[in-house]
Amino acid sequence: MGSLVKGILLFSLAVAPGFTATLFFQGTFAADDQVALFNFTLNTNETITIQTDSYAGGDLDSVPVSAGGFVPSAFIFDNMGDELDLSTYIGNCVQGGLDPTTGACNDLYYQAPLGPGTFTLALAVDNNSPLGTFASDGFVDDGNPGFTCQGNGGSFCDVTTALGDSRTGNYAIAITGADSVTTPEPGSILLLFAGGAWIALRRRHFSSRQV
Repeated sequence: MGSLVKGILLFSLAVAPGFTATLFFQGTFAADDQVALFNFTLNTNETITIQTDSYAGGDLDSVPVSAGGFVPSAFIFDNMGDELDLSTYIGNCVQGGLDPTTGACNDLYYQAPLGPGTFTLALAVDNNSPLGTFASDGFVDDGNPGFTCQGNGGSFCDVTTALGDSRTGNYAIAITGADSVTTPEPGSILLLFAGGAWIALRRRHFSSRQV
């Protein structure tokens, strides 16, 4: 993988097996072509919930997230050659908020049952898609750090808006339902706690999809 998150923030982590929690990760990409990877395991059939708040901003159990981050894309790999594109779960204005600048709902909200196994979640910038069905295959814009702005200046341009608004490299993503979560690159992810407790993600019933 040519463009994993590099030098973002502080902690690599693992969640004790058998303890279902919501984990909230926050960091910053330096360029459009960077990708954050999260390995997670499910010991039994579980409902997994994945949510970002960094585009429009939000509040997870009193932990504020500022608006202004890039439009995300996300993919789940089952590490056996199957990949699920989560792009259809981005832009939901029911679970996601309205960005105060663009008026768009471009955060991710995905909730679905998954069978037991080991999975990789890849968080990328919009329109950066996998080259294959394994995370290790890389992404189409690896080595193309300014692809969203197409040489027109700015950074992390929002191609979903007419003006292609310049955004930041900030992301905030919550994962709920996994028995364990690890990050493959030590030192790349910041894990936030709220008052020493696990962060509680807003839970809503949503249409499910099986990988």
